[in-house]
Amino acid sequence: MKKQLLALLALLFTFSSYSQLQFFSDPEPLDSLNSVKGENYIFFDFDNSIIYYTRERHPDNANGTQDVGDIWMSAAEDDLQVPLKMKVNDKNFASPIGMTADGQYFLYNYVWYDKGLYYGKVMAQNQKGKVQELEIPYFKNRSPLQTGSISNDGKYLFFSLENNLGYGVDDLFVCFLGDDGKWSSPRNLGNTINSKFQEISPFLAPDNKTLYYASNGQGGQGSFDIFYSVRQDDTWQNWSQPVNLGATVNTSGAETSFVFSNDSDYAYFVSTQNSDGYGDIKRIKIQANFEEVAVDTTQEVAFDIESGMMDYVTFELHDKASGELIAGNAVLTGDNTLNLVIGDDGVRFDQKMGAITVEFKSEGYFSYKSKYDLDTMSLEETYSIALDPLKEGSVITLSNVLFYRGTANFIEGSEDELDLVVEMMEENPTVNIFLKGHTDNVGNAMLNVELSQERVYAVTDYLVSKGIESSRIDGEGYGGEQPVASNTSENTRKLNRRVEFEIVRVN
Repeated sequence: MKKQLLALLALLFTFSSYSQLQFFSDPEPLDSLNSVKGENYIFFDFDNSIIYYTRERHPDNANGTQDVGDIWMSAAEDDLQVPLKMKVNDKNFASPIGMTADGQYFLYNYVWYDKGLYYGKVMAQNQKGKVQELEIPYFKNRSPLQTGSISNDGKYLFFSLENNLGYGVDDLFVCFLGDDGKWSSPRNLGNTINSKFQEISPFLAPDNKTLYYASNGQGGQGSFDIFYSVRQDDTWQNWSQPVNLGATVNTSGAETSFVFSNDSDYAYFVSTQNSDGYGDIKRIKIQANFEEVAVDTTQEVAFDIESGMMDYVTFELHDKASGELIAGNAVLTGDNTLNLVIGDDGVRFDQKMGAITVEFKSEGYFSYKSKYDLDTMSLEETYSIALDPLKEGSVITLSNVLFYRGTANFIEGSEDELDLVVEMMEENPTVNIFLKGHTDNVGNAMLNVELSQERVYAVTDYLVSKGIESSRIDGEGYGGEQPVASNTSENTRKLNRRVEFEIVRVN
């Protein structure tokens, strides 16, 4: 009997959208605004009254010419001639995001450097000047640069971030405002938008579908060029092929930060071409027209597996404790870099991809990473991946952290799973762990306790070497006192030689 695979091709609605943005002048620099230093990362507020931007290494910055970026603003009604420093600035990098839809908060990016690493967060300043951090779950940036914007309706936040969920250096992500007023964790916009290089300065047009951004990994006129791409559905990972804005805007220099407001006659952007400093703000006269049509494209299509077309291996994620199906990401590493959202029906990999390494992730769970040869796996079976929940009291076994017999020296490859612990603790800064070292019952019991304690120390040293604070890690060696399997044979005895960690604090 001919075997077939049914695949749901699309979500309920796929949006057919097109954008029209016509240029009616050559770009002109705003000479009254630009300095001999660098202007960058624009936000033009939606009522056309204020332009915000980052000014680099200016003598009037909070830390003078050593300051990597302060936010400045200028009044549009004064022909952009009155730059004013904002109170949010200090010695670290800051770039504007924009105003919330209710006008109550000004959002901005903030990046600092500490102990060899960069860290990023999002700040909110209210109308009285009070500043607080915006709560975004699992927000992480390791780039010295963090750019972003907020949509006109205030429902979507966009960022350029460098983290373990990206395809290269700086990638573009989106966060969603929930009905409860809380922001979702960042979602990668996928590998049509993102490349192995840098994508920065995202800006969403008024149709909430057309994204403008700068990239140095998509080809073009110079180092950074400005592109646009149209969202095809509500996954936010299915985009039209990026289109270069062309030679009217892009040059052999670097162009970034393309923005325009709802009823503005001009678009604004930053260019280093013929600038009097590192980057100058320019404007170009535009006419913008955005239309959209919602088209129902839901359909089930049968693919012939025997013919070799569309052969898929299917995975599902489950809560290891409850067995419930959970959603998450599947991130391919190495040469096959891909980030796939896992829904209720799992995630499918084209069998033609061959050997791959996949990290399965879900918010609130410890990630799992493994290698698979898709060509040897069954197309009829759904492979279940069980993830340990990060709940206080949960005990998680590091099955692939192995030691040479009788020593505290790691066997090659153990670092892969230890790096997942590092990643988890970076993404969950309120989590502390208690390490537990175990041996089998062979040999002297006291020496086994000492050996298991040395292995705890080895794991601790590794985590600390990767930037995790030692105060977040405690542990003890138990020798062979707590077996999980029989010690009567080597096949089961090896299961007792293990390292575990317990979640002892989650806020």
